[in-house]
Amino acid sequence: MHAIDIQALVQPARVHRRVYTDPAIFDLEMERIFGRAWLYLGHESQVRQRGDFFATLLGRERVIVTRHSDGSIRAFHNRCPHRGAMVCSERRGNTPRFVCPYHAWTFGTDGRLVGVPHRRGYEAGFKERMESLGLEPIARIDSYRGFLFGSLTDEGPSLADYLGDDVRMAFDNFVDRAPDGDLDIAEGKLVQVFNANWKLQIENSIDLVHPPILHYNAVEVSKEFLGASGPDEPVPTAVDIFRSNGLPFEEWDEVRQYALANGHCYMKGFLQKSDGEQLTIEDEARFGSDDQMPFEGQLDYKRALVERHGAARAEEILAFDRHNTIVYPNLFINPRLQQVRVLQPTAADRTEQHCYVFALRGAPAAALHTAVAFLTASNSPASIVTTDDHEIFERIQAGLESGEREWLDLTRGVDRDVVTATGREAAGTSELAMRNQHDAWKTYMMEAA
Repeated sequence: MHAIDIQALVQPARVHRRVYTDPAIFDLEMERIFGRAWLYLGHESQVRQRGDFFATLLGRERVIVTRHSDGSIRAFHNRCPHRGAMVCSERRGNTPRFVCPYHAWTFGTDGRLVGVPHRRGYEAGFKERMESLGLEPIARIDSYRGFLFGSLTDEGPSLADYLGDDVRMAFDNFVDRAPDGDLDIAEGKLVQVFNANWKLQIENSIDLVHPPILHYNAVEVSKEFLGASGPDEPVPTAVDIFRSNGLPFEEWDEVRQYALANGHCYMKGFLQKSDGEQLTIEDEARFGSDDQMPFEGQLDYKRALVERHGAARAEEILAFDRHNTIVYPNLFINPRLQQVRVLQPTAADRTEQHCYVFALRGAPAAALHTAVAFLTASNSPASIVTTDDHEIFERIQAGLESGEREWLDLTRGVDRDVVTATGREAAGTSELAMRNQHDAWKTYMMEAA
């Protein structure tokens, strides 16, 4: 294979189409980005009890995450060191040990090899060698506020440094929204597959020019729904957000976006309070937020937050005003919507999107039900929005195979961003965050060469 000139593929305000289409580049991404960055593994609520485990992917690597008998959380490659079979075929469960289905080599939840059938058939001294034949641990595992991350290299920044202050703030807000100070990941998940490159999704999630264009039908349907509703009827969250996709570009520019270190970014929320008054708990459900996720029992929930944090801090928590925080390369966190999305690239032109909802411990069950309903409406095959996105990703992927022009343009808003204490800020319709993502891409791809 010929050497790939990474430096030449990402230039100021433009990116070469090979970055999205070349299988050899995709293989390098799996090695140099997904093989080195901190990637989301799961949540500690998935392994609350000793012996709990779940299986997942870390880049291309199959991984088992488990709670050992001493309370520590461990992560191992899902591969028997004997003949290479997957040790764990279940998605999740509880077990005191893992048994390879091929020759019954048996491993503790700390990865140690604790049993081998017909051990006398091995060489003298095999018992001592068993110490080196446990499940292979991943290089690093760490957590922040209960969110588990892993890395396949022991080099690089700590998890806290990798995330940075602005990204950690999103995780803090997610947990602080729970009256009991903890989260539970809900059963099940939504998985969608689109036949296009993974980077198109992280670019799209911070692109604020496309909503009124690509999602025009969703905007119109939402307007029709509201027009047919009575003045006192509650507005479903999905309808309110879909309608807001129709903001004029001038208003989208007011939804500021922020480019951060390591390719991370976020944008401010685009549903505003109906007035500029300072609300108090006596204003009932309107206290602290624009009520993007209204649910039955919301007033009691907010009073529980005030009891835990005090009124001023509860107001800050509920008024946290972001729509997407993107943790490069593949995690999206939305505290107000109680969800995270994870991209699992499987080929240069194929990506899986996994969506999870969390319950806020101490909140009414209706809060979780509302979050699940919104996820179903916004990030499922039944959605009238996400299906637009995935369709356009596939049209882009097909279009990139045609014609002779090599470059994609990312000049919108160029040279208009403002330097901040933690990165750069720009108007909502700028392509700043996309340029920032590609700068991070190039850094990873070149540093690991």
